[in-house]
Amino acid sequence: MAPLNGCIKPLKPAAPGVDAAHIAKVKVTRDGVVVLNDRAVTIEALKDSLSKLGQSAGSAVWYYRENSAGKPHPNAMLVLQAIVDAKLPVKLSMKPDFSDFVGPDGAAHSPR
Repeated sequence: MAPLNGCIKPLKPAAPGVDAAHIAKVKVTRDGVVVLNDRAVTIEALKDSLSKLGQSAGSAVWYYRENSAGKPHPNAMLVLQAIVDAKLPVKLSMKPDFSDFVGPDGAAHSPR
């Protein structure tokens, strides 16, 4: 697997061109369970879904990982690679309800 090399660019909360109907909400639990839009999925199912999503204009991913300060489960890295492979913009969140976003400074911010 190729390294991520900073390819993921966080979105501002209301990024221009992003269609709310084409947002995939992805969570990774500390145990490595991958959840897509409130349903547990396999890595392969996630890859398929993101690949299809990437074909729609205005698509994006909102990403949250439990225990973000700790060592990531290997599945978290597989999820990030799947997002990069699908060439989708991503909003990183520190809250499981995606009510914040991680800015370029690495800190969590509330939408304005």
